[in-house]
Amino acid sequence: MAIAYFCKNTSFDMDGREYQLNQEITAGVWQAQEVRTGRIHEFGIQALQQHYSEGKLVFMEDADKAAKSKEDFKEKSKKISHQTEESEWEKAKIRRMYVKAVEHLPCTAALMKTAIHEVWKTLNKDKSETDVDKEPNWITVSRWKKKYLTNGKDAFALVDAHHHKGNRNDRYDTEVMHIVSDCIDRIYLQRERKTIQDTTEEAVVMVTRENKQRIKSDQLAIPTRRLITRLIGLIPAFDRCAARYGRIAANRLYRSKLKHLVTKKALESAQIDHTQLDLFVIDDESHMPLGRPWLTICIDSHTRCILGIYIGFEPPSYLTVGKCLKHAFLPKTNLQEQFPDIRNTWDAHGVMEQLFVDNGLEFHSISLEKACFAFGVEIVYTPRKTPWFKGKIERFNRTINDGVSHGIAGTTFSNIFEKDDYDPAKHAVVTLSTLRRIIHKWIADYYHQKPHRSLDNQTPAVVWTSSVHPEDIALAHNPAEMDMLLGKTVENKKVTHKGIEINNLLYNSPELMNLRRQYGDPLTVDIRVDEADIGHLYVILKDHQGYIEVPALDQDYAKGTTLWLHKICRDYAKKHFNKVDVYSYALAKTEIREIVEKDLNLKRRKSNARVARYKDTNQQSAAKSTPKKVANVVSKRPVAPVSPDKPVVTKVRPSYAPVIDQRAY
Repeated sequence: MAIAYFCKNTSFDMDGREYQLNQEITAGVWQAQEVRTGRIHEFGIQALQQHYSEGKLVFMEDADKAAKSKEDFKEKSKKISHQTEESEWEKAKIRRMYVKAVEHLPCTAALMKTAIHEVWKTLNKDKSETDVDKEPNWITVSRWKKKYLTNGKDAFALVDAHHHKGNRNDRYDTEVMHIVSDCIDRIYLQRERKTIQDTTEEAVVMVTRENKQRIKSDQLAIPTRRLITRLIGLIPAFDRCAARYGRIAANRLYRSKLKHLVTKKALESAQIDHTQLDLFVIDDESHMPLGRPWLTICIDSHTRCILGIYIGFEPPSYLTVGKCLKHAFLPKTNLQEQFPDIRNTWDAHGVMEQLFVDNGLEFHSISLEKACFAFGVEIVYTPRKTPWFKGKIERFNRTINDGVSHGIAGTTFSNIFEKDDYDPAKHAVVTLSTLRRIIHKWIADYYHQKPHRSLDNQTPAVVWTSSVHPEDIALAHNPAEMDMLLGKTVENKKVTHKGIEINNLLYNSPELMNLRRQYGDPLTVDIRVDEADIGHLYVILKDHQGYIEVPALDQDYAKGTTLWLHKICRDYAKKHFNKVDVYSYALAKTEIREIVEKDLNLKRRKSNARVARYKDTNQQSAAKSTPKKVANVVSKRPVAPVSPDKPVVTKVRPSYAPVIDQRAY
C-alpha cells in the first residue's frame, strides 16, 4: 500500500470521477481539474478529508496511471502481498533500510557509498539474525531508490518480481490457439466428460490437417498436452464443473453460505421433508416382505427436536404432509401408552411460525396454503435443487437412515455397491408395527437424549425444555378442527337437492339442505376433504362463520376408507362390473381384500408395497367403521339393495364370481 498527499498534481478518484489537484487557491481550498472533461472544481480540504475517510475518495498511483480503477489497484496490491514469501519480504525490508539511508542524498558515488557502508555495518553486527554477506553497489541502491519513490514509497515495490521474468509471449500462433480452444469446447467441456488426452489428440489431428494445406514455411506448431492443460486451467473451476457435470452439480459443489438463519426460540421455524427408509419391512400377520416405507419428518430448527412424523407406504403427498403436521401440533401424551418400553417423554410439539419446504408438488397446493394460513404459519419455499437451504432436515434424514435402517436385517443399503450378495427381501425380519415402535423409541430415547454438536453439546430435549415453557407453546384453537383445516381444499363445489357429489360419492345432511334454503339455488361452497377418511367432508360456511360436517350417504362403505383405496375400488368396479355405483364399490372392496390376503401368502413376491399400502389403509378403515361383531355379520350374509333414501349395506362376492387379475389393484 503506497502513501499519498493532498498536494499539487495528486490524482484521485471520487464518486467514480477522476480529478487532479492543480493549485491551492486560498488556505484550505484546492482547485481540481476533472481528468475526462477538463472542468475545474473547487474543494475544501475538510470536504476532501471527509470523502477520504468514508472511502469515497481513493488516491491514484500517479497522473500517468490515473486511468486505472481503484479495483485494479487494490487487486494488484493484494496479489503482491499474498504472493510474497517470508524470505523475499525480509530482503525487501533490508533494501528499504538502504533506500531510507540515501533517500535525501544526491545520487553521487562518494556520498551514497558512505551511507550504504554505515547501514551495512549495522546489519552485520549480528550475522545470526540476518543473511547479509556482501555490501550492495551504490548503483543498485540508486535503482531501488528510484523504484521506491516512483511507486509512492510502497515497500512492496522492492520485492523481487520473479514471476515477471522470462518470455511472456506465447510461442503458438493465433490459429493454433483457436483450434485448441475449439477442441476444448467440443471435447473436454461436454457432459460425456472426456479426458485431457482425448482433447490433446483431437487438437493434434486438427492442427495436422491444417498443416497439410500449408506450405513448409507456414507450418503451425503442434500443440502439446502441457498447452491443453494450461488452457483448461485458465477456465474458471465453476464453469468447468457446470459444463461437465451440469449446473445443478456445480451449484451444489461451489455453494457458499452467505446468510445464516438465526433462531432465538423454539417453534420459530421448522423444516419438513420426506425420505424413503433403506429398509424392507414385512407384514405382521403373513411375514411377507412389503417393501420400503416412507417417512415424513418435521424438525424444529432451534432445538433440533422432532416435532412430528408420519410412517406409511403412502408416497409423498398432501395427505402425508397433513398427517405429519397434525402429529407435530398435538402433544404426545399417549406415547408411553402406545409404546410402554419408551422411557423418556416426547415434549416437542406446537404450531411453528415458519415452515421451510422444498418445491415438491405436495407443498405447492392451495390446501397447504390455506391450512397454514389458518394456523398462522408462514410457508418459506427454498430455491430449486438446493437442499442445503434446509440442511437440518436433510441431515436428519441421513441420520435416521443410518441409525434405524442400516445394520438391521432387511436393510437395502443407500449404496448399491455395499449390498454385494445381500438380498433385503430374503433377510427382512422387521414388521411394520415393530418399525414404528423402533422409530418412536429411537427419537424419544436416543436422538432427543444425545448431545448435539450444534447445540454446544447439549441434548435436544434439554434445549427444548430450557428454551420454551408450556405456556409459550402455540396450539391449535380446537384440536377437533385439525382434520378439517388440514383437509384437501376443493373450491366452488355445487350443492344440489342430492347434496354434494365428489369422487362419485354423495354427501348430504339436513344442515346442508338448510344452508341451500338460506342462500338459494344454485349454491356453490368450498369444502375440505380428509383423504384419510372419505366418510365425511367439511363445508366451509361463508363470512368465516365456521363449518359443518356432512357425512357420506353410504357410511358402511365410506366411513374410514381412504381416498386412495376408494379410487382403487372405483377403477376395479369400472373394469370388472362396468358399474360406478356405491354397491359395486363395496363389492370391489370385498374382492380386493380377498385378493390381498391371498397375495400375501404367495412366496415368490419380493415386494408388496402396494398391498401393504392397501392393508394399512384398510386396517384404519376397520378401526373407524362398525364394531367387529357387526362387521362379521355383514360380511357373512348378503343383503338385498334398499331404497336410495337409505344407506347401502356391503354385499359379499358370490362363490361363483370369476377369478380376478391380481394386477388390477
